[in-house]
Amino acid sequence: MNPFRFPKISAFFLSWLWLAPVLLAAEGEGEKKQTVWQIFHGGGTVMYLLLIASILIMAFTIEGFIKIRMGRLAPPAVLAQLKDAIVSGNYPLAHQVCTANSCYLSRIVQAGLERLGRGREAVEKAIADTTAKELNGIKANIQYLSVIGVVSPMVGLTGTVVGMIKAFKTLGSSGAADPSKLAGNISEVLVATGAGLFVAIPGFVLYYVFRNRIQTVSVAVDAEVNLLLEDVPFEQLTGYRLSDYLGGGEAPAAGA
Repeated sequence: MNPFRFPKISAFFLSWLWLAPVLLAAEGEGEKKQTVWQIFHGGGTVMYLLLIASILIMAFTIEGFIKIRMGRLAPPAVLAQLKDAIVSGNYPLAHQVCTANSCYLSRIVQAGLERLGRGREAVEKAIADTTAKELNGIKANIQYLSVIGVVSPMVGLTGTVVGMIKAFKTLGSSGAADPSKLAGNISEVLVATGAGLFVAIPGFVLYYVFRNRIQTVSVAVDAEVNLLLEDVPFEQLTGYRLSDYLGGGEAPAAGA
């Protein structure tokens, strides 16, 4: 994916979240122009829940921008240090690089290095288990975007039901003699439903954008890990205990 296109897509849907009330207010121009706050207040109590949901979408999106980057998950400086150490057979130094530069890549490589003496299968299993654990951590908050996308229309529908109950209650008590009250309740119905959709659409789209981004970046990191360990002579390292060789000094942090 084009690195410049990704933020633009997400920024578009974040703008949608906050411009939607303005668009609703503009649509309300007529005999009586309504402000954004009047539109918001007209939607009833559920609008506060939808406002919280929209804020969470923005927070998770900003977090995704920061966390889901190749440069953040696998810093080039750390990758270069690991390549030099592993190619030269200096596994204790590679382990020290991992502990000094904690990141997605280093934690995965570290898990593999700690099982070098147990054979290739043990190393690959450790790498797979650690990768799954790390991915779960990265995906944790991104999953909530999908949850918000599912729940927001339901919250809006709740506002719709409440508004309809009020509308029919007004109609039953005053009949058609007071159409303004009936129209106000119907307005609450429509605003709550529309707000739920305005929140849900960006939530769903951003979830799938980030999910694809995570998959792309994780595949790239997996490829780098495989390249790092493909020439390791596992047969010659049977019984090798990395802990016996540690403690000889701290590896320099990347960029230090």
